[in-house]
Amino acid sequence: MLKLLLALFIFTSPTYAEDTTAAAQTITPARPEHHNGDEGRNFYEVLEDLLADFEYDLKNGQVSGLKDLSIRNIVISENVPASFKSHLELSITERILKTTKTRIIQCLACKAKRTTLKGDQVVITSPETNPTELARIAKLSNISNFMDIAFLYNPSGMILSMTIIDPETGGFIWSRSYNSETSRASVFRRGTDYSQIDDARKMTEYQPMVQYRLTIYYLYERDIAGYAGTLSLAYRMMERYDNRRKEVGFEAGYIRTISSLTGPSTSQSSLFSGLNLTLLFMHSWNLIGSEENFNLVRGNVLVGIGGTYASGFLGGLVRGGYEWRLAKHWATSVILGYRPKATYFIGSSSSSVSGVEFGIGISGLF
Repeated sequence: MLKLLLALFIFTSPTYAEDTTAAAQTITPARPEHHNGDEGRNFYEVLEDLLADFEYDLKNGQVSGLKDLSIRNIVISENVPASFKSHLELSITERILKTTKTRIIQCLACKAKRTTLKGDQVVITSPETNPTELARIAKLSNISNFMDIAFLYNPSGMILSMTIIDPETGGFIWSRSYNSETSRASVFRRGTDYSQIDDARKMTEYQPMVQYRLTIYYLYERDIAGYAGTLSLAYRMMERYDNRRKEVGFEAGYIRTISSLTGPSTSQSSLFSGLNLTLLFMHSWNLIGSEENFNLVRGNVLVGIGGTYASGFLGGLVRGGYEWRLAKHWATSVILGYRPKATYFIGSSSSSVSGVEFGIGISGLF
């Protein structure tokens, strides 16, 4: 009876309950908090995203020091069970062997500990704290470089950091951290083009990006006899800079009146019934925030300055507009422009034309 009461006391003790809860929390990681449609993804699915990013770097030759490699140290956060080290090591080894021709060497001597007795003290040493000994072991084992791994997990995400080190000099050959919040898979799920946040395209390392488009405008233009409805086919080439926030380039367009397309017309009654060319130098500002998301409608403010050449006419043009970009390849815009006073010549007579232009446009980007 006494033993039974003692057992019940221990089991119901608050201290025992707290220890049991703490142990359970240590063994079973909670699911990360997910945003932007990632709800319900478990721990190992998020880990797979990080490993996929590492594999991408391997395939593209962005990892240096992959020669006779040995995984030396693996450090994980306290809320992840120690057995996870083996899983992480095997997963990274699998990616390296599958993607590259690197030889992975297991270094048992690197992890061995040596115990010596100095007087009344017991001294425990390891090659990890002795660079000379570590270099000697690496040379005997034909290891060219070591890899160290650190894994951090918390409810909002996880970070996987890897470093490749030269055992002889102790110098860092390659190092990179993979964050679940900025992984390629996470970015693609948000509908974002990864190239805008890739390390190769940071603002400090400018990479030009040229965008082309064809646009069909329906414009009301100031013509010889007054305002006329026109169709315009334009080609625009823009280079994006300032981390996609601005664009600069030119636009070339051909304008034709609706009346000349649907019935007989002569160049005597319209500036836009024959051969003509509108050429504009363009600049625009993208309203995309910190990154461009193709799942959202993006705004763009544009300004252009140039002119129009037609038979017997050469006049200036200032044009502005606002554009709504849809998905990745489509846009619609509203246009407002002004043509300063310019002279046109028809036969032996001449006159002047001036006024505003306005209309809408639909564009295909490529």
